[in-house]
Amino acid sequence: MAAEQDLKLDGGNATGEAPAGGSKKKLILIIVGVVLLIAAAVGATLFLVSGDDSSTDEASADVAEVVEEEPLLPAQYVILKPEFVVSFQVGSRQRFLQVSIDVMTRKQAVVDALTLHEPMIRNDIIRVIGEQNFDRLRTAEGRVELQDLLLQQIRQIVQRESGIEGVEALLFTNFVMQ
Repeated sequence: MAAEQDLKLDGGNATGEAPAGGSKKKLILIIVGVVLLIAAAVGATLFLVSGDDSSTDEASADVAEVVEEEPLLPAQYVILKPEFVVSFQVGSRQRFLQVSIDVMTRKQAVVDALTLHEPMIRNDIIRVIGEQNFDRLRTAEGRVELQDLLLQQIRQIVQRESGIEGVEALLFTNFVMQ
């Protein structure tokens, strides 16, 4: 009984005859539509891929240039430990700045250079920070200026001592003033 009801719901009858002619027409139209869609996609792909020979040569030259570049490697961060603590004499008061610095690069050679020359880098960082105006460092612009100065200084040291470039950023991960 349940099987008979299922057959009736599917559009057929209990004797197993094919559905009415209207549903066959719908099926044929759907199949023709899918075939036309696939043909249009293949035609568009062939049109875009083929093109004229001069543009193909230019495109292959562009691809060759891209292949010659180094692939973008993941960022590596060198943490300069321990934190930097610099004292400032502001009027009659002694003030302090504690800053944690990370250096970002994508080259292992730069990581090795930063590790090798860390004493010189730490010395220059402390010297540059000590030359700053304490009140100027309290502003966002002062911190950005200091960040740019330190980045330039580290790039110069790595370039001078190791002959390589690749220091991308200097990050303050902690910046406390008292």
